[in-house]
Amino acid sequence: MATIAIPAVDAYSEACRQGPLLIRDSPSRRKVGLYGWKTGPTKEVHIAQTRELILSVHLGGARRVRVFTEQGLSHSFSRPGDITLIPSGQPVSYRTDGEVEFATVHFPLVTATPRDNDLLGALSNLQVCLFARHDEYVVSGVKLLMQASQSTAHDSAQYFAALFEALSCHVARIIKENGAEQLNLARLSPSVVTGPDFDEVVRQIDARLSEKLMLQDLADVAGVGRTTFAEQFSERFGCSPHKFITQRRIEKAKDLLRQGHLNVTDIAYEVGFSSQSHFSTTFRALTGCVPTTYSVALTQPADG
Repeated sequence: MATIAIPAVDAYSEACRQGPLLIRDSPSRRKVGLYGWKTGPTKEVHIAQTRELILSVHLGGARRVRVFTEQGLSHSFSRPGDITLIPSGQPVSYRTDGEVEFATVHFPLVTATPRDNDLLGALSNLQVCLFARHDEYVVSGVKLLMQASQSTAHDSAQYFAALFEALSCHVARIIKENGAEQLNLARLSPSVVTGPDFDEVVRQIDARLSEKLMLQDLADVAGVGRTTFAEQFSERFGCSPHKFITQRRIEKAKDLLRQGHLNVTDIAYEVGFSSQSHFSTTFRALTGCVPTTYSVALTQPADG
């Protein structure tokens, strides 16, 4: 059974567990609304299928917000200063590392006037999510709109309308240019609990053994906070991330020693050690012998 789309303001109120902090309708565009929000400490935010195209503007708070796609968690992040465009009729689920301050602009695709045809045509043509585009114009425009909504100046309505008009046209241009990562959003139920993406973490570790791997970077890949990542990683693999990485480096070093194409110093750097001495010490601690002894043992014929 198809999910019935609901007004976006209701979907966001439910997801944030509170009403909008700010409400302002466009004086020049019928039923186009601006809303201010703040999420709670929850790590996942699920927005139900809505009737409107949504412009979401990441204003502050958490610096690592990912979206669930058909292929799993997105590899890219939304940070303060980024915007996301979500097509009408599509739900969206986020994973965050803390509270998020954001604004949404809701564009119902109805009642076009002749001068609106190009704009509403561009908005209605959006089929996939445009995620985490850095756009200073949109962010500045939305902040000005939020400030203008509190103004009591006699020309505030005219000023607000002009800002909204410019913002709407800019959003239409973004959609026409497709200037952001295009994602097919996942159709997740809010009851679905998705754990850290450890499979991708392991793939990243193996692909980047020669680099300096930071715990925060791996937590980002997993889609959780640093402390949660360390705890759940240890539960999953039975050791700390640092020990796991060290073990993978030594296993890779063994493979390279068996191949016999590189000397010990080159292998040390190849698997991410800062010096041959550090590599040899670690290799011996985990295997019981130094790399040179391991190499000699590989070249000796078996008894018998």
